[in-house]
Amino acid sequence: MKNKYYLFGSENSQDYDVLVECSDIPENIEVAHLMCQNFNEELSKILTDKELNCNLITIKDNQIIDCFKGTCEELNNCLYYTYDNHKQLFKNPIISPVERDINEKILRVARFLITFYSRTELRTEIKSALRGNLLLKLEVLKKIDYVSMIDFPSKKEKLEDILKVIAFQFGQVFSLIDGYDSDSYTKNGILKNYPDLIDFINRNNNYDLNILNRYLKRFIEIAEKDISKLRLIEKKISG
Repeated sequence: MKNKYYLFGSENSQDYDVLVECSDIPENIEVAHLMCQNFNEELSKILTDKELNCNLITIKDNQIIDCFKGTCEELNNCLYYTYDNHKQLFKNPIISPVERDINEKILRVARFLITFYSRTELRTEIKSALRGNLLLKLEVLKKIDYVSMIDFPSKKEKLEDILKVIAFQFGQVFSLIDGYDSDSYTKNGILKNYPDLIDFINRNNNYDLNILNRYLKRFIEIAEKDISKLRLIEKKISG
């Protein structure tokens, strides 16, 4: 393994999330995916006890300036705040956090939330919304009810895994909105400020789906309240 790599995220994650430093990120998505798969295979010889999820980053002047999956500023701060949660082979290249783009996070969460229902009766509206702006996505989100809509035909993951990542996204976006950026990158950090998400984050079976509905309602209300100030299209839809 010639590339430097850094573990990041929750200290109690079920897998290893790894940022692999590269000189540049391939523009071809398939090539970038293949690189991630190859790094997963290489690192599995070193990190043998969990599954691996590698991502590609480019670093300049101690900041992440390009990445394959996600956004640079989110990954930059995530590595900065969670580096010490893991045993590392290489020194942390990030020496300070950067200002987060809350607008971009709102846009990405809106897209993320509706994609779970892309194979349901909402598929036509979702297809249009995914090509459109935030306003279209909000209209679809208003039709989602987590209490009655827990069938995700397009997803192979278990229900508790899907609910966990949905809750985590709510925790992350509200952490930024509410001023808890440093806590927004780990499960424990999110639960410190949003303890009612505990059953979802920890994949417990005694969850109350009304809680997710309340978070969704707040998300929509905040976006609509500030809609005149928000950028309505994502800067970049990454791999």
